[in-house]
Amino acid sequence: MGLRNGSLVCDYCSNTVFTFEPFQIAWTAKDSSDPKAGFSYTTQTWQEIDDGENKGCNWCDILWGEIPFWYQHRKKKETPMPEETFKITVRFEKRNSEDDIVLKVMVEDDWSPRYQVRCDPDDNAAAFVPGRKLVWQIASPRAFKFALDCLAQCTLRHDCPKSQETSLPTRVIDCSDPERPKLVLTEGMQGFYAALSYVWGEPQPHSVCTTKLSTYLESIDILLLPKTIRDAIFCTYSLNLRYLWADTLCILQDSEEDKQREIPQMCDIYRCAYVTIIAASSQKVSEGFLHNRKKPVETLLPFWCPDGKLGTISVDEGDGNARSSQEPVNRRAWCFQERLLSPRTLVYASHTLQYQCQTAMNEIGDIWNYLPSTELGELRLPCMMISRTPCRTLSSNDVEALLTAWQNVLYDYTRRAVSHPSDRLVAISGIAQLFQRWWGSSNRYIAGLWERNLSSDLLWYRNCPSDGSLVTGQFLAPSWSWAATIGCVVAGWDKKVGNVIWDVQSCDAIPVSDNHPLGQVKGGRLIVRAIVRDVTWDPAEPELFELKRPCVSVAKTGG
Repeated sequence: MGLRNGSLVCDYCSNTVFTFEPFQIAWTAKDSSDPKAGFSYTTQTWQEIDDGENKGCNWCDILWGEIPFWYQHRKKKETPMPEETFKITVRFEKRNSEDDIVLKVMVEDDWSPRYQVRCDPDDNAAAFVPGRKLVWQIASPRAFKFALDCLAQCTLRHDCPKSQETSLPTRVIDCSDPERPKLVLTEGMQGFYAALSYVWGEPQPHSVCTTKLSTYLESIDILLLPKTIRDAIFCTYSLNLRYLWADTLCILQDSEEDKQREIPQMCDIYRCAYVTIIAASSQKVSEGFLHNRKKPVETLLPFWCPDGKLGTISVDEGDGNARSSQEPVNRRAWCFQERLLSPRTLVYASHTLQYQCQTAMNEIGDIWNYLPSTELGELRLPCMMISRTPCRTLSSNDVEALLTAWQNVLYDYTRRAVSHPSDRLVAISGIAQLFQRWWGSSNRYIAGLWERNLSSDLLWYRNCPSDGSLVTGQFLAPSWSWAATIGCVVAGWDKKVGNVIWDVQSCDAIPVSDNHPLGQVKGGRLIVRAIVRDVTWDPAEPELFELKRPCVSVAKTGG
């Protein structure tokens, strides 16, 4: 069997699937509601498929991988017989949106893997195929141009908050000369800046401290900084921004007083940043994030355009969205609010560079994917919290949106790890601050719970009791707060509380610092008047077992 169509497929495949009319049947199936639509044909023998794969036919290569998988799982045999043939149905489908097209290859109307479809922007297929090949050289001028294009298009076309000059944080890094950065005391200056979100993962001995501040105001030796910080400085400069905010150089690391003053500002630091740079793939600060990614393995196939021109597409089974939850930043508690509060982010993922805003997300160089907030598994705040100023009176829809959003925030946040258990409330305080602005005086945040919904909030529970634990020997929060535990927590209000037959008489928490009332606490008190019963409880089991004894009405105090 020879190869045709630019040596992409063999003669048999070229004369069956990859001629104009059969290919158009497969292509137009994406607009059909019939799940059986597509082009069906009978393959050559398994021996001929094997020969075609050895000679470089890319379609035989796909079949060579999929047919044995189906064969082993359905016929319980290792490999097909040499003379066997198979029914294959080929169809293109839309997934999630008009801008996401996949190739479906169905084996014997049973096994049906899907392949992402991409092409080069200057290929004939580009007029019909929206997906573009992954950019893996993410520090190249081309990659930064794509990133700048995303930022510009977001400003012009999306309903996201418009970028505007804002009061700069107390200290920022001047990146105008990326080889000789320096700290700047802003003292009320206005401007645009980038913020950095990353995993420390190890000590940073050259962080700013009281003794180094004056030196760093003159200049910072770039070679002393870990790779992630150096990359962030170069990235800021390449995005045509002058200033960068990074905690390691903008908060005095040896001053509790400065931390108590600056950490409460993180809500606005990330909300007001022109863009947040997320070093998503780096497990520690010395790794950096601007290195080339693994070059994708491409399977190239002919593509007959509806206008009769011949193009080329690239197909693969990879799914970058599935990798997202495994990125180091998505396992760290501190990084959660930094991402959630940011209106625009450049995510340096393991496989490419992504742009995300409140309206859409895409891989740079790709077509926009307009998706609901949970479609990609990426939690987003309700649009009203990002794009609107809190109103004096909340509608019933606003209240429902806030309640649902907090439930989702709590679940996602508590799945993540904190290096210091005492940060359990601190690392979410920026998000709590934004919620507090929306609730206004109608609600009060008390050690992770909301006074307005206290009866429901107190019914929080650990999603997997065996995976979490109480922290002993260290006070984190009152025992009635989820912040007293480690592990994934589910908000209580999903239990649909009916008639509340207790009375919350008072509930308070004492903050460690008056400058940070929504952060770490050092004590608290909850007083309820309720009906109580004696029960037995096995700490290994989440259920309570009632003892049949007369009930009494008492006042109960919890601490």
